[in-house]
Amino acid sequence: MPKLRTSDWLDVTVEKDDASKLSAATDLGLPYRSVDVLVTNLATSATVTLHVAKTLDETYYPLYYISLNDGDDDAAITTAGTTAIAVIFPFFGFQYFKICLSAIQTSSDATFKVRGFN
Repeated sequence: MPKLRTSDWLDVTVEKDDASKLSAATDLGLPYRSVDVLVTNLATSATVTLHVAKTLDETYYPLYYISLNDGDDDAAITTAGTTAIAVIFPFFGFQYFKICLSAIQTSSDATFKVRGFN
């Protein structure tokens, strides 16, 4: 059985009162098929999505899936909430990403632990 390849766990933050609701650009070090995201604290209920890019300093785009059955493309998104959760996002070989929230965090930074894996 092949060994699971993972990146190191990284800390990613969306800062309190940041109107963009985006983290800084994050580099996993290598391209990965999937990314684990541990949502540890959201002060304000929000969904979590990923934005990806080909290089670290390039334009970041929302990550979508192509639907095979209904013709609608769907964003890779969590349900809105504040509860701590672990999410696995299909990552399709990207290396660079930002975490995007649907709501500004007004009382504290939102912190995440992330790692890529194949």
